Amino acid sequence: MNTTRHIEVCALLRRAESAARDALSGDQAAARTTLALVADARQRAEDTSSGVCTHPKCSNELRYVGRGRRPLYCSADCRTDVYHATQMAARALIKNPERVTV
Repeated sequence: MNTTRHIEVCALLRRAESAARDALSGDQAAARTTLALVADARQRAEDTSSGVCTHPKCSNELRYVGRGRRPLYCSADCRTDVYHATQMAARALIKNPERVTV
């Protein structure tokens, strides 16, 4: 986690702690605020949007919106290129198994 994101998460958690104290006295609005702040802090802590596409010839930054699996490739074209390269390498190994070195 980079420094800026760490500072943001800490600030959100401080605000959530204060709202949680208010919620203990029975304030329902404070309870909802606490939940929203904690969820936002968790999302920012888990967010790794600074990743890079795993295609060997691509260096585009990945975008993650916080739902589902984190992406490995920046686009469908990169994913398809890697898939085709993998398939061609597998076919080459099948045709020439003596070239395999372990």
